Amino acid sequence: MPERFVEDILRAEYFKLLPEIRRVTWQLETEIRYHTSSIRHKLRQYEQLLIRSRVKDCESAIKALQRRQEGRVFDPDRSYSLTSLPDLAGVRVLIFPGSKLKAAHPLLRKSYSDWEADPVPDGAGGLLAHKYNGYCHDISSTIRAEYQIVPMLVGLFWEVEHSAMYKPDPALMGIGKSPEMNQLKAEVESFAAV
Repeated sequence: MPERFVEDILRAEYFKLLPEIRRVTWQLETEIRYHTSSIRHKLRQYEQLLIRSRVKDCESAIKALQRRQEGRVFDPDRSYSLTSLPDLAGVRVLIFPGSKLKAAHPLLRKSYSDWEADPVPDGAGGLLAHKYNGYCHDISSTIRAEYQIVPMLVGLFWEVEHSAMYKPDPALMGIGKSPEMNQLKAEVESFAAV
């Protein structure tokens, strides 16, 4: 039997884990909707609180694990597991205006007090977003999930930026390192710092 590549072993693991990742995602999204309902019911017409969930896709998970390795390569003599990733399941809470973020953060932090903080700095000594990862123990002790609380402008920018930077069309290769993109990113972050 031919030797399997690390990536092939990880793909097989991913599809075995996928139903559990989906359950964790659905559970976390449902819980966060519940915990933030008191804020959502009091929003004015122009205010928003959006909750978006996602399951990290197979190739993104493999690339994320690979980026964490020395030299960004897999050692064929080691074994790896996608369960070491902190964000196979993810929920992002997008809030406008930013003042509502100050109400949502303590509500969720109280409910997920044992989750590990991984704040996103803004580059100027401030905080761009709150980010936490941990386990939904009722559903899984294997799959770690992540939730983020982000100003809406930043979160929507990240969605567009992620597509352009990490999964670019060949015509957009290298755009992430351009001075224009770095300037745009700095402008968005300065408007929306927590």
